[in-house]
Amino acid sequence: MTDVLKSFYQRIPAFDPVDRLCKGNIKARTRMIFLYYYANKQNRIVCGTSDKSETMMGYFTKWGDAAADIAPIIDLYKLQVRKLSCHLGIPEELALKPSTPALWPNQLAESELEINYETLDLILYGLERFMKSKEIANQLNLDLTIVDKIKKRWLSNEHKRRMPLPSKLGFRTVGNDFRLPRHTY
Repeated sequence: MTDVLKSFYQRIPAFDPVDRLCKGNIKARTRMIFLYYYANKQNRIVCGTSDKSETMMGYFTKWGDAAADIAPIIDLYKLQVRKLSCHLGIPEELALKPSTPALWPNQLAESELEINYETLDLILYGLERFMKSKEIANQLNLDLTIVDKIKKRWLSNEHKRRMPLPSKLGFRTVGNDFRLPRHTY
């Protein structure tokens, strides 16, 4: 553990040292502090590494590993990212290694998601195309409860994928009314 993380943990009132999820979220957000510091210092931007599979599932830390200025692979499923990586010549031991947020020892994404990416991507692909859970389950020869569980998690994590909704108090509200093309101003 770094001195920075120790300092954060020690300064949080009533901090629970055994709550690894909260500790992990602090770690993910602390990483972003460093990335944004260096991006700011060097007049650069932060490039996100989130893929479609994990983003749809909400498998990321809000304002942590999902924070980025650009997200070039966010519309590619995990298996597509792996195939693209191999195509680009990234060594297979890196391109195909088991996914982990590396927030604690031996953490593996598939274990936490309770499903392998091969199956998850196919379920999400069907959901993205408005297929019914039963149809997806039948086509993939899966128990309907598995598909329903994935769908429920996908829908329940929408709040993590959106900026906060602003209260509409004025004539024009940031986030709601300032999305017109620049030439209209």
